[in-house]
Amino acid sequence: MIVKVRMAQPLEQALAAIVLTFQDYAGASGEKPKLCRAELKELLRKELPTWTPTEFRECDYDKLMSALDTNKDNEVDFEEYVHSLARLCLFCHEYFRECPPEPPCSQ
Repeated sequence: MIVKVRMAQPLEQALAAIVLTFQDYAGASGEKPKLCRAELKELLRKELPTWTPTEFRECDYDKLMSALDTNKDNEVDFEEYVHSLARLCLFCHEYFRECPPEPPCSQ
């Protein structure tokens, strides 16, 4: 008898990675499953190493945290995290790369 093993498709793998990555970092300090600023910073530095830390300054982390934290509880919950990844996908899309960057912050 031949057993067929179905391999996960790339999008299924990507969705699993999104969920597992959030779970790995959120609440690492023992708190509820949300990302505090330090956890978000660590996630970005470790999971997006070619983008950080050299391109992100402290004020950039502050701006990002403020933008992602839509309910203003000083944490990023899973819904806010997923929305941020969707925005990141838009940013990475070739069409949007030609948009002018926001004015730099002072540092």
